[in-house]
Amino acid sequence: MGRSSLIFLVAVLRATECAVISKETLGPESCKDYGQEFDRAYSIPGEAAILECPLEMHYLFNTAETAYNITWYDERTGSEITELEQSIMLKKTQVWFYNVSMQQQGKYTCVVRTQSECYKQATELVVTEMTSENCVRPQNGVQGINANVNDLLVCPLRKYLKSVDSPSIQWYKNCELLQEDEKFALNEDILHIRKVNFNDAGFYTCKMTFHLAGVVREMAETIECEVKDEYLKKPQIIKPVNEIIKVERGSSFKKDCVVIVRGNGFPMVNVLWKVLRGSEEECISPNTSHRIHQIPTNESRTEDGFLLVQTLFLSAVWEEDFYLNFTCIASSSRGEPTGQISLVPADGNFFLLLCLLLGSVALLFVMGVLLCTIFKVELALWVRTVFPFLYKTTDGDGKQYDAYIAYPRVLEGSSEKAEIFAMSTLPQVLEGQYGYKLFILGRDGLPGEAVVDVVQDALSRCRRLLLLYTAASLCSPEAQEWAEQQTGLYQALVEDSMSIVLLELEAIRQPLRLPHAVRLLKDKQGALQAWKKRKRWAFSDGKSEDRVTSLQPSARFWREIFTSGAQLCV
Repeated sequence: MGRSSLIFLVAVLRATECAVISKETLGPESCKDYGQEFDRAYSIPGEAAILECPLEMHYLFNTAETAYNITWYDERTGSEITELEQSIMLKKTQVWFYNVSMQQQGKYTCVVRTQSECYKQATELVVTEMTSENCVRPQNGVQGINANVNDLLVCPLRKYLKSVDSPSIQWYKNCELLQEDEKFALNEDILHIRKVNFNDAGFYTCKMTFHLAGVVREMAETIECEVKDEYLKKPQIIKPVNEIIKVERGSSFKKDCVVIVRGNGFPMVNVLWKVLRGSEEECISPNTSHRIHQIPTNESRTEDGFLLVQTLFLSAVWEEDFYLNFTCIASSSRGEPTGQISLVPADGNFFLLLCLLLGSVALLFVMGVLLCTIFKVELALWVRTVFPFLYKTTDGDGKQYDAYIAYPRVLEGSSEKAEIFAMSTLPQVLEGQYGYKLFILGRDGLPGEAVVDVVQDALSRCRRLLLLYTAASLCSPEAQEWAEQQTGLYQALVEDSMSIVLLELEAIRQPLRLPHAVRLLKDKQGALQAWKKRKRWAFSDGKSEDRVTSLQPSARFWREIFTSGAQLCV
């Protein structure tokens, strides 16, 4: 079957067209004739009238790819209609009559030509005098609205709004112009009527005023409004509402989906059950021979509407039915409310729940241990920061200080780094931020006391020793003599009688020059080499790039101190 034959069949089936197609000559060509359109255009003298070409061209050929032109003919004379005639304008597929008269009433033919084909169809313009005393036009359409609700009327002229310039629409009931008030809401081509009652029935006219060819024109349509005592609200599901239901394995089960539709008239509502299995939603079968099926809807009338009941039935509940979502859907043009149920075992699984609980507790315990192990230092520092009063007394070991800070005093020609770090930076961080108690020789000893006695007594009251040194401060003969003269310090280094941390503030290029006891301890447990992290905790004062100030070191640097052998945070 060829393309032209298919077009022929489509055109024949159109309800608004005649079914007889013949070959007739209109002008020089022979065109396919689709008869006369059933619909007519109505107007009254003095108004504008529009004729639309009745041919559905997109059924006949591809309008986007095929060039075509449209010609109009007056069937009474057989002559072509042109814009040279008075009060007529051709606009795309339309013929506009500016000021229609009784003489222009009649049949008009639209002819569409392509390079290889020609089609034609006739339409009719009916012009009638308006003699009605209530402003009702001779011809009108019918629209129905529902009582007891808000409803609307649509102006039939809305299809011409985009074809004219500066359109405006006014609404009339009989001859009375309607205004915006509590009853009516005007929205150009739509008239909203609030709380419709039977008195709202009658004839409504929408009049469109517009500009055409630089002249103000008018056209109007009348609607016969019928009020129907039929309306339906959005269906409402009374039950189920997201229910979890306990059932015995192997037992039968049924659940009603109860839907209320308030209003009058026939309820166009479809109530059905669905189940979600994995990612796919399945409709429950209405076949009663299936294990899971739904019983046909039971419909009854109530005082204010209708009651619909759709029943879900399981002849035997299997394990696979548990924890699925069974959904009832009330489908209508006004909305689709839903209600869900989920089935769970009635006996439950106490052993499974107990295992889950114990497993959760064990998992939390393991995670807690891991976190405490990994973040032990951070937790201890946080506790010291938040609860500093807990560390103002000893831990029951009789010690008064957390650490003894030892460093060689500034000797002639030695570096000041150890003294600056010991007297400024350490107190700011350990004492000022974390509440540690430090003993610093030269700051905490009493004036006039012998150095040996002070060192011996202070070490006995401290839990650990932090020895600070640089290449210049501990490698000189004077520094070694200083270390050996402090008997308590020397014994702590040699006898390993307390926890000790070595802190190098700069690189030691000649380690053999260190005191023997310091070398042994460094070989045994290593030393914190702060000089490798210098850029994180020191800055230049503009005079010396190596001068250490009281600026707070980075958290990473302090972590190395806290996690060292001294374990200051414990």
